[in-house]
Amino acid sequence: MPIKKIINHHKLQRKFHNKVKSTKKLFSYFFNPKKTRRDFSWDGREVENPFIHEKISKKLLYFKIFIIASSIIVTFSIFVFHPFFIIEDVQIDGLQRIKKTDLLDTVNGLLNYKQFGLIKENSYLLCNVNEIKDVLKERYPIEKIIVTKSFPNKLSILIQEKISTIIYDNGLEYSYVDLDGKIVEIMRKTSDYEWKDITQDIATTTESGESVTTTVVIDKIHEPDITTVKKDLGNYPIIYDENNKEEVSLNENVLDRAEVTTLIDWFKQLDSNEKIPLKYFVFEDNKQDLTIKTYKGFYIKTRFDMLVSDQANKLNSLYKEKIDGNKFLEYIDLRYPDRIYWK
Repeated sequence: MPIKKIINHHKLQRKFHNKVKSTKKLFSYFFNPKKTRRDFSWDGREVENPFIHEKISKKLLYFKIFIIASSIIVTFSIFVFHPFFIIEDVQIDGLQRIKKTDLLDTVNGLLNYKQFGLIKENSYLLCNVNEIKDVLKERYPIEKIIVTKSFPNKLSILIQEKISTIIYDNGLEYSYVDLDGKIVEIMRKTSDYEWKDITQDIATTTESGESVTTTVVIDKIHEPDITTVKKDLGNYPIIYDENNKEEVSLNENVLDRAEVTTLIDWFKQLDSNEKIPLKYFVFEDNKQDLTIKTYKGFYIKTRFDMLVSDQANKLNSLYKEKIDGNKFLEYIDLRYPDRIYWK
């Protein structure tokens, strides 16, 4: 009998295809969680179960959210609690009259404040420079302030102090005067050595006809010891008032507010000026002129009722165009609106 009659190759082919399909279904069951369904139009295609796919997607999303949240919490905790990021280096520059210890105590109090009673603000991440700046300006006489933090644990504070006090000298005592020109505190008496005698030689003739020369004191001039005064009372504008020779009392008005403002404006212009190093002011006895004494020996004449900014511009122009480098200057007179005199 022929071999073709014994082996039915069509039957073998069907069995092979059935085995392949069974194997595919087995692998699909383990590695591809899909379910199939049949209906009247079923043609052997497999269809995904949308509910299973949605459940897997949600689990993956929750897992990703958990990982991200955990990373944020760990990073936040490191920046907030690790000693490497705790601000301990606080540098303060520009102080002249404000005590550094007082300012540091205020800054450390702000850094150690606990948010919600739990977390301190002394880390680089939580340190609020704007809050520090606002609190310091509110508590201290500060005109300008810059607060910066440098990674990882440094805080820098640069301050320009506001001048709210001047030192008033009437030849008898030194006092603090506020912005309204009122005596707020009497500090100390002037010293005897701050008064210099003005002498004159007088020639006389005795009964015997002999000529005799005698030195007599005809007046006294007050020269405040600025170095000692600033050391004892602070770097404030100092004015010697020639109009008042009487002892002052607390809350007494010795200057008006406009005069105090003029003194402070001149102080800001000249306190750090190398060409015109300010020494002190003199309120002249005509009650309208202001004399500015300098450490270079010359003086400047101006008036209280003239704008300081205009006078300062005149001085700058004068130095730039005429007398820059003049070592033998005696005085500069700014009291006239359309001209300047100097010698």
